[in-house]
Amino acid sequence: MTVRYRGHTPPPRRTSDIPGRICTDGGSSLSVDDAFTILTNPTRRHALSYLRREGSAVDRTELARHVAARKLECPPDAVPADELERAEIDLHHLALPLLRAHGLVEYSDGVVIFLEDEPTIARLLDAAEAASSS
Repeated sequence: MTVRYRGHTPPPRRTSDIPGRICTDGGSSLSVDDAFTILTNPTRRHALSYLRREGSAVDRTELARHVAARKLECPPDAVPADELERAEIDLHHLALPLLRAHGLVEYSDGVVIFLEDEPTIARLLDAAEAASSS
């Protein structure tokens, strides 16, 4: 079977052309699969975007409020209490443990600290932000 491409569109890259591991300056590495797994979930994606923007320690409730606002497409101060609680639970039990396991955040006593702007995650987040704003 022959596949023809319209116009001058190049064929898609083969997965063998994509490096299996992408190293950071700190010597740690994050697989491409791990990067996509992290960013597949909207809560993790929105949390990382907000933490990157803030660049410092953030209260978990504040983070949950911004994550919920992004999901609901409303201002942070308009997030209903039940949605805020749901976002906090999701962060605490699902999103933050995975982000911590990959060395992206640390958290304790209700404070979340953004540790590393991992290059692969940063590029994918930037691309997602650009696509959603256009």
